[in-house]
Amino acid sequence: MRLKIKDFHIIKSADIQFDGLTVIAGENDTGKSTVGKILFSEIRNALLKTGHEKVNNIELLIENEITHFPIFIDSPDFLSKFNYLKNTMALSQQYQLNFSLPNEVGDLVLRISQPKVLTRHDKKFQQIKKLIKGEVYYDSREDNIFYKKDGLKHKLDLYQTANGIKMFGFLQILILNGTIKKGTTLIFDEPEVHLHPSWQLEYAKMICLIVTEGIKVLVNSHSPYMIEALELYSKKENINTNFYLAN
Repeated sequence: MRLKIKDFHIIKSADIQFDGLTVIAGENDTGKSTVGKILFSEIRNALLKTGHEKVNNIELLIENEITHFPIFIDSPDFLSKFNYLKNTMALSQQYQLNFSLPNEVGDLVLRISQPKVLTRHDKKFQQIKKLIKGEVYYDSREDNIFYKKDGLKHKLDLYQTANGIKMFGFLQILILNGTIKKGTTLIFDEPEVHLHPSWQLEYAKMICLIVTEGIKVLVNSHSPYMIEALELYSKKENINTNFYLAN
């Protein structure tokens, strides 16, 4: 998969290959997030065949490969506000209100709400469970997301947990419900903002493990911890990588 951008907002020119792990490093306001959102929209529109207006200076090339709907993850606050976001979507559709959530947010609400299809014996799930000492899960009866710490009977609302737990919680939920699968493109926008440096290393390790299963991942980052860890673990897992500098 390849994305070409020319003279779009602050991006003068970009030619980015997505094959395994793609990392865009750079300071804020250099266009990293813009690339992620363009990639999300272009894949989504191609799959929906919406007939959306073509932007002449953006071109997405998808070769003969399995492609599923992309997932865009940026803020752990999403999980804390999940119930509010889902109700907002429902009210907007029911009463045909003239406001809506961004596609990347609305799509993630739907992905999080999917029932579990895998067991908790999944290797990636167990590694995260050990790291955060528990499980972040979607409760379909209460239509909300909770964290249950190992050894405790009661569950916690997500606003009572650290941002790091929420960031790993995204992965736990999406792994168990089968959303993260071969052909999926995962887009992380500066995940390090919400993680302690030691957990940045663990997150990078998990990202590289996910890539080994045929999942494309884009990480936008300005953290040397995250970038160096991604480089280290990608070599260890022997996965295809593309590193770019946004300036």
